[in-house]
Amino acid sequence: MANTDAARGLVPVKKLGNGYETAGFSTYKVASGHAQNLFNGQAVELKADGTIQRATDGGGNSAKIVGVAGGVHYVDSNGKPKWSNYWPSGTVTQGTVAAELKVYDDPDQLFIVQSDGASDQTAVGANAPMVGNANGSTTSGISSMELDHTGLTNGSDQLRVVDILDDPNNTAGSIHVKLIVRINMHAYTNLAGI
Repeated sequence: MANTDAARGLVPVKKLGNGYETAGFSTYKVASGHAQNLFNGQAVELKADGTIQRATDGGGNSAKIVGVAGGVHYVDSNGKPKWSNYWPSGTVTQGTVAAELKVYDDPDQLFIVQSDGASDQTAVGANAPMVGNANGSTTSGISSMELDHTGLTNGSDQLRVVDILDDPNNTAGSIHVKLIVRINMHAYTNLAGI
Protein backbone atom coordinates (compact mmCIF):
# COMPACT_ATOMS: atom_id res chain seq x y z
CA MET A 1 0.00 0.00 0.00
CA ALA A 2 1.26 3.49 -0.81
CA ASN A 3 2.10 5.80 2.07
CA THR A 4 0.00 8.95 2.44
CA ASP A 5 1.77 12.21 1.62
CA ALA A 6 0.98 14.12 4.83
CA ALA A 7 4.06 16.03 5.98
CA ARG A 8 3.55 17.59 9.44
CA GLY A 9 7.07 18.61 10.39
CA LEU A 10 8.39 17.01 13.57
CA VAL A 11 5.69 15.47 15.77
CA PRO A 12 6.73 14.42 19.32
CA VAL A 13 6.19 10.71 19.86
CA LYS A 14 8.31 9.33 22.72
CA LYS A 15 11.61 9.72 24.53
CA LEU A 16 14.89 7.98 23.77
CA GLY A 17 15.61 5.10 26.15
CA ASN A 18 13.36 4.18 29.05
CA GLY A 19 13.06 7.60 30.69
CA TYR A 20 9.71 8.97 31.82
CA GLU A 21 8.00 10.63 28.83
CA THR A 22 5.95 13.78 29.28
CA ALA A 23 6.33 15.34 25.80
CA GLY A 24 6.67 18.51 27.83
CA PHE A 25 7.87 21.80 26.48
CA SER A 26 9.62 24.94 27.63
CA THR A 27 8.72 28.54 26.91
CA TYR A 28 10.95 30.71 24.72
CA LYS A 29 10.57 34.30 23.53
CA VAL A 30 9.67 35.49 20.02
CA ALA A 31 10.41 39.16 19.37
CA SER A 32 7.44 41.38 18.52
CA GLY A 33 7.38 41.87 14.74
CA HIS A 34 9.54 38.78 14.08
CA ALA A 35 9.34 38.39 10.31
CA GLN A 36 9.10 34.60 9.94
CA ASN A 37 6.14 32.26 10.30
CA LEU A 38 6.92 29.80 13.10
CA PHE A 39 4.79 26.73 12.42
CA ASN A 40 3.82 23.94 14.81
CA GLY A 41 6.27 21.08 14.15
CA GLN A 42 9.00 23.37 12.80
CA ALA A 43 12.58 23.09 14.06
CA VAL A 44 13.68 26.32 15.77
CA GLU A 45 16.95 27.77 17.03
CA LEU A 46 18.10 30.48 19.42
CA LYS A 47 19.30 33.81 18.07
CA ALA A 48 22.21 35.68 19.68
CA ASP A 49 19.69 37.93 21.49
CA GLY A 50 18.07 34.91 23.20
CA THR A 51 14.89 34.90 21.10
CA ILE A 52 13.73 32.16 18.74
CA GLN A 53 13.81 31.91 14.95
CA ARG A 54 13.25 28.98 12.58
CA ALA A 55 16.20 26.73 11.94
CA THR A 56 17.70 26.69 8.46
CA ASP A 57 17.48 23.36 6.68
CA GLY A 58 20.12 21.86 4.46
CA GLY A 59 22.97 19.40 4.70
CA GLY A 60 25.83 20.33 6.96
CA ASN A 61 24.06 23.37 8.39
CA SER A 62 25.95 24.48 11.50
CA ALA A 63 22.86 25.95 13.19
CA LYS A 64 22.11 24.49 16.61
CA ILE A 65 18.48 23.43 16.85
CA VAL A 66 17.00 24.07 20.31
CA GLY A 67 13.80 22.13 19.66
CA VAL A 68 10.48 22.03 17.85
CA ALA A 69 7.74 24.69 17.96
CA GLY A 70 4.48 23.62 19.55
CA GLY A 71 2.30 26.75 19.59
CA VAL A 72 2.45 30.37 20.73
CA HIS A 73 0.77 32.77 23.17
CA TYR A 74 0.86 36.56 22.92
CA VAL A 75 -1.24 39.69 23.44
CA ASP A 76 -1.99 41.36 20.11
CA SER A 77 -1.59 45.11 19.50
CA ASN A 78 -5.28 45.61 20.46
CA GLY A 79 -4.76 44.00 23.88
CA LYS A 80 -6.47 40.69 23.00
CA PRO A 81 -4.79 37.47 24.26
CA LYS A 82 -4.05 35.03 21.42
CA TRP A 83 -3.23 31.32 21.54
CA SER A 84 -2.25 30.00 18.15
CA ASN A 85 -0.79 26.93 16.47
CA TYR A 86 1.79 29.19 14.84
CA TRP A 87 3.41 32.65 14.97
CA PRO A 88 2.24 34.76 11.98
CA SER A 89 5.16 36.58 10.35
CA GLY A 90 5.43 40.27 11.29
CA THR A 91 2.90 40.16 14.15
CA VAL A 92 3.29 43.13 16.49
CA THR A 93 2.38 42.52 20.12
CA GLN A 94 0.94 44.99 22.60
CA GLY A 95 3.75 47.16 23.92
CA THR A 96 6.15 45.11 21.75
CA VAL A 97 6.30 42.53 24.57
CA ALA A 98 7.84 39.26 23.36
CA ALA A 99 5.48 36.38 22.56
CA GLU A 100 5.83 33.00 24.31
CA LEU A 101 6.59 30.07 22.00
CA LYS A 102 6.21 26.57 23.40
CA VAL A 103 9.18 24.42 22.32
CA TYR A 104 9.78 20.68 22.72
CA ASP A 105 13.41 21.12 23.76
CA ASP A 106 14.43 17.86 25.48
CA PRO A 107 17.53 16.59 23.60
CA ASP A 108 16.25 13.01 24.04
CA GLN A 109 12.78 13.73 22.61
CA LEU A 110 11.97 11.61 19.56
CA PHE A 111 9.77 12.81 16.71
CA ILE A 112 7.86 11.34 13.79
CA VAL A 113 8.81 12.93 10.45
CA GLN A 114 7.91 12.10 6.87
CA SER A 115 10.72 11.27 4.45
CA ASP A 116 10.57 12.94 1.06
CA GLY A 117 11.89 9.70 -0.47
CA ALA A 118 11.61 5.92 -0.17
CA SER A 119 13.64 5.43 3.02
CA ASP A 120 13.98 1.88 4.32
CA GLN A 121 15.68 0.00 7.19
CA THR A 122 19.13 1.06 5.91
CA ALA A 123 18.26 4.64 6.97
CA VAL A 124 18.23 3.67 10.66
CA GLY A 125 21.33 5.08 12.33
CA ALA A 126 22.02 7.55 9.51
CA ASN A 127 21.82 11.32 9.75
CA ALA A 128 19.95 13.59 7.35
CA PRO A 129 19.11 17.25 6.83
CA MET A 130 15.64 18.76 6.95
CA VAL A 131 14.00 20.06 3.80
CA GLY A 132 11.23 22.68 3.66
CA ASN A 133 11.52 23.80 7.29
CA ALA A 134 10.32 27.28 6.26
CA ASN A 135 7.10 25.86 4.81
CA GLY A 136 3.72 25.29 6.42
CA SER A 137 0.04 26.15 6.35
CA THR A 138 -1.23 29.50 7.61
CA THR A 139 -4.68 27.86 7.81
CA SER A 140 -3.76 24.95 10.11
CA GLY A 141 -0.50 26.39 11.47
CA ILE A 142 1.23 23.05 10.80
CA SER A 143 4.74 22.74 9.34
CA SER A 144 5.28 20.75 6.14
CA MET A 145 8.99 20.10 6.76
CA GLU A 146 10.32 16.65 5.79
CA LEU A 147 13.49 14.61 6.15
CA ASP A 148 15.70 14.93 3.05
CA HIS A 149 16.05 11.29 1.91
CA THR A 150 18.77 12.10 -0.65
CA GLY A 151 20.83 13.66 2.15
CA LEU A 152 21.08 10.47 4.27
CA THR A 153 24.70 10.21 5.42
CA ASN A 154 26.99 8.70 8.03
CA GLY A 155 28.43 12.20 8.45
CA SER A 156 27.17 14.88 10.82
CA ASP A 157 23.74 16.39 10.05
CA GLN A 158 20.55 17.77 11.60
CA LEU A 159 18.43 14.66 12.28
CA ARG A 160 19.35 11.11 13.34
CA VAL A 161 17.06 8.32 12.14
CA VAL A 162 16.25 6.08 15.11
CA ASP A 163 13.56 3.81 13.64
CA ILE A 164 10.75 3.43 11.12
CA LEU A 165 7.30 4.18 12.53
CA ASP A 166 5.58 0.85 13.28
CA ASP A 167 2.17 1.37 11.71
CA PRO A 168 0.23 -0.85 9.29
CA ASN A 169 -0.29 2.20 7.03
CA ASN A 170 3.45 2.97 6.89
CA THR A 171 5.48 0.97 4.36
CA ALA A 172 9.28 1.13 4.55
CA GLY A 173 10.94 1.52 1.17
CA SER A 174 8.01 3.49 -0.25
CA ILE A 175 7.96 7.25 -0.75
CA HIS A 176 6.60 9.33 2.17
CA VAL A 177 7.53 6.72 4.80
CA LYS A 178 7.24 8.02 8.38
CA LEU A 179 10.46 7.77 10.40
CA ILE A 180 11.30 8.28 14.06
CA VAL A 181 14.15 10.75 14.51
CA ARG A 182 16.09 12.62 17.16
CA ILE A 183 17.56 16.12 16.75
CA ASN A 184 21.22 15.37 16.13
CA MET A 185 22.57 18.94 16.15
CA HIS A 186 20.88 20.00 19.40
CA ALA A 187 21.87 23.25 21.14
CA TYR A 188 21.85 21.57 24.56
CA THR A 189 24.21 18.73 23.64
CA ASN A 190 26.73 20.90 21.80
CA LEU A 191 29.47 22.45 23.92
CA ALA A 192 29.73 25.68 21.89
CA GLY A 193 27.46 28.59 22.81
CA ILE A 194 25.30 30.68 20.50
